[in-house]
Amino acid sequence: MPPSWNCWKRGDNVTNPLRPGVQLLLCLLAYFSSGAASLCAEVTWNRMLIVVVGNSLAATSMIVVVFMGGLGLGGYAGGKLLARRRCSLLPYAILEVLIAAYILLSPILFDLLAGAFSSLAEQWEQPALLSLLRFAVTVVALLIPATLMGATFPAIMTGVRSRYPGNSYALLYGVNTVGAAVGCFVGGYHLLFELGVQATLWLAAGLGGVSVICVAVAAVLSPSRACFQLAPEPEAADEGSSASGEGGLFRFLAVSSFLVGFVALAYEVLATRMVILFLNNLASTFALALTGFLLGTGAGALLANGAHAANNRIGGNGVRLFGAIALLSGILLAATPYVIMAASYPLQALGIIVIPMVFLGSLLPFAIRTLHAKDREVAIRGTSFLYAANTVGGMLGAGLINYQLLPRIGLQGSVGLLFGICAAIAVACFVPSLTRGFRWATLLLVPALMPLITLNALPNIMNRYALKIAEWTGAPEVTIRLIHEGRAANVTVLDQKDPKQGEFRDMYLNGIEEASTRFYHAQLFKLLGMLPAAVHGAEGPKNALVIAFGSGITAGSVLASDMISSLDVVDLNPDVEGINNLFKEFNGDVFHEPRFRFHNDDGRNYLVTSGKKYDLIISDSTHPCSYDSWILYTREFYRDVKRRLPRGGVFAQWVSVSEIMRGELFPIYLNTFRSVFPHATFWYVYGSNQALMLATPEPFRLDADKLQKRLDRLAPWFRAGEYQLDSVAKVAGFFWLDEEMMGRMIGAETRVNTDMRHYFEKSSMQAKIPPQRQLPFYQADVTRYLTGGDERLRSDIRKEQKTGWLLTRYGFYGDMRDLNQAYCLSPENNNVKYWMRFAYSGNIPAGVCP
Repeated sequence: MPPSWNCWKRGDNVTNPLRPGVQLLLCLLAYFSSGAASLCAEVTWNRMLIVVVGNSLAATSMIVVVFMGGLGLGGYAGGKLLARRRCSLLPYAILEVLIAAYILLSPILFDLLAGAFSSLAEQWEQPALLSLLRFAVTVVALLIPATLMGATFPAIMTGVRSRYPGNSYALLYGVNTVGAAVGCFVGGYHLLFELGVQATLWLAAGLGGVSVICVAVAAVLSPSRACFQLAPEPEAADEGSSASGEGGLFRFLAVSSFLVGFVALAYEVLATRMVILFLNNLASTFALALTGFLLGTGAGALLANGAHAANNRIGGNGVRLFGAIALLSGILLAATPYVIMAASYPLQALGIIVIPMVFLGSLLPFAIRTLHAKDREVAIRGTSFLYAANTVGGMLGAGLINYQLLPRIGLQGSVGLLFGICAAIAVACFVPSLTRGFRWATLLLVPALMPLITLNALPNIMNRYALKIAEWTGAPEVTIRLIHEGRAANVTVLDQKDPKQGEFRDMYLNGIEEASTRFYHAQLFKLLGMLPAAVHGAEGPKNALVIAFGSGITAGSVLASDMISSLDVVDLNPDVEGINNLFKEFNGDVFHEPRFRFHNDDGRNYLVTSGKKYDLIISDSTHPCSYDSWILYTREFYRDVKRRLPRGGVFAQWVSVSEIMRGELFPIYLNTFRSVFPHATFWYVYGSNQALMLATPEPFRLDADKLQKRLDRLAPWFRAGEYQLDSVAKVAGFFWLDEEMMGRMIGAETRVNTDMRHYFEKSSMQAKIPPQRQLPFYQADVTRYLTGGDERLRSDIRKEQKTGWLLTRYGFYGDMRDLNQAYCLSPENNNVKYWMRFAYSGNIPAGVCP
């Protein structure tokens, strides 16, 4: 039964030692701090939980679903339990103390959950059971604090003294959401990278303490037990005309609040995906998108108060204004994917995300104001119910968008559906003559039809996105080979023809170049896949694990060796077969190889849950700054890898030496790797930004005879000669850092990347270090580790290393004299030929060598 909206009279025996406005101001400050604390903690918990439940958009959606479910449960239960209590801020203060205590204790709890998850996961091999276990861990970790946070809304409403409850409650909601946006941005975009997890949680708990102090001051200065109960503002003309009576109005507002929550959280997930798609796949992407969502919601909530009051003053119809705002929200939301493609910087994207949310965010506070409850208890219960309906809708929106809608109807269809829901709300508000049945039919049919209309009437978003990527490449000729919207990623494959780089195929996942068949890319992937087996100390069949499929070149290169009996490949993206088919020439059609087994999972999560040991483990993940890969570059990950290696096992990892990794990040990365794998060597595809780390159980030795025999047995499709991988001397040319040189390059650096604190997005770490501390100055002599072979082989190796050193200087400093000298020294070297063609636009001039 909906609440009764009977009028109530001015309360008797009300003392007023403090003006209600001052108390409200203190409560607003308290609730602002509460919002900042909650979201600062939530983004930190998200960072901690993805290590356990997996680092993917799907895992993030699951975390959001549980968190929103807790908020809704807390709001509903709090409204039921607290609405009849006397006017007091004590319940709110108790809730904030409990939340702050949980924040401080959460690292201990999360460690216990991680241990329990690891123990149970090894016994539960079925994917469905593992998914259930991940969900259970998320519920245990987040449901209690989220429920407490949700209950703070009805709790603070019970203690606020106000002449106009609806106005005050909507204002509290808006201020809390703005505080949440501030906490999300400061915590998720700055503090986590600058100070780490522990310090961010301490700050969140401190903000909760500020909230308690504010309400304590308000309670001390305003000891009266009674609340001001004055008749609320007059209703606008014909406000209830779109519903049959006040009960009908409440039902309509409840359904609308549910739908608005669904649209808002689904849009937040889409916004995260769009930021990744059109800007960059950074570890801070989730925090950036969530900040935009919250900032818009908070701003909209604050504007809703003014809009509703202005509408009442002119005698406007509040329900129709509600519908107009919903329609405008839908239009702006539908335009966002097209507009965001023009963004060049993260803050521009943030602004674009905010605009639709300003209008969407105003709808729940507007609905609260539209209730016109004339009794304090009814006002609190009604507001709490709308808040709960909104959060439950958000929970479903966040859950369905990734798992169901995007794989089935894509980004464009999903945007059309959300626009359709907004349009349906508007139609139901604007056409009061519709019968109740037609009104509910409108809410169902319009959203169902809009995806079909948008898919056919509007320009295709993904085609425009693919064309934008093609434009980014700068290649004169680009052909789009594949556009696929999947549950985990948007995949785009392009064929490019460039006078400098020749013809090659390029693959993008979520807007980031993940793999290509450029000479040096293919060379690195082949080296990464082939080298661990080639240097393994033991003969006989070996089982291998590759984390991340990419284009399949690394995985295929593992199976190019006849020493591999089985290969497990783990990737977040389930849609790898289509990618495999486009790269068969370079990956040996690895997906259809009998020794190949694919696992759709988070790589680190698979290591923890599989319980298997592997002779070879290879991590071919993307850049450590990326949203979905940073957890594969921490000390804890390397320890997980080490636990899965048997005696004699070998581990290799791709690593970038791009511009941002030429600063302090690189020594930190080396120190992190070496802290777990002391016998590490660094191999570099000279001239490029591609490299790999190799960890062996004993100090590295290069057995020339054994290595050459293994190279000779590589599969013909591997094309070892073309990629400088057919002889001991050529392979040895990629050797760069031994243990001694790595120690020198690390120098006095003691920091390591951990799950609790990593430095990949810390801006101060990305400044370049002086040239004398960069790679060209630290090349090690690999012949020191050579066993077997003759003096001629040693001479050939020194020549390859000298050529590599010259090309490395060219790659780092751009000095053409180094490139020309490398060409004169080794004109037959295919790496030299590639970079000469690149530097001279495809035509190597005569007379370069004297």
